[in-house]
Amino acid sequence: MKKYIAGILMINIVLASFPLAALAQEVPQTVGDAQALGLNILQRLPNAVRDIWQNQALPIWRSMWAWVKNLWDNTLGSKVQGLWEKLWGLTGQKTPDVKGEFQKEKQEMQKDLWERFKDLF
Repeated sequence: MKKYIAGILMINIVLASFPLAALAQEVPQTVGDAQALGLNILQRLPNAVRDIWQNQALPIWRSMWAWVKNLWDNTLGSKVQGLWEKLWGLTGQKTPDVKGEFQKEKQEMQKDLWERFKDLF
């Protein structure tokens, strides 16, 4: 096992000392070449960032969200909900309907802009 780890480390050190991207890209010799290279990079940068965000970052965040939501629903959610209802029961008041209030707010936010403007007056 130690031999495998040592071999992998040696390969990583060798590959890091000879960057492959530097072999494929020539060093610009003039200011015009440098400017063309810079503009080329700047033109490709937004698409590269968007591609990385959509194909790598978002799937990771979505899977983390699904995992946490699943963990919450299966383990902690019901316990916290029961504790919440017990605490509200001690005050002698009825438990607030958070989900119902959320649905009402959601419907109000989905109203047309003109309807909300008319409601102001």
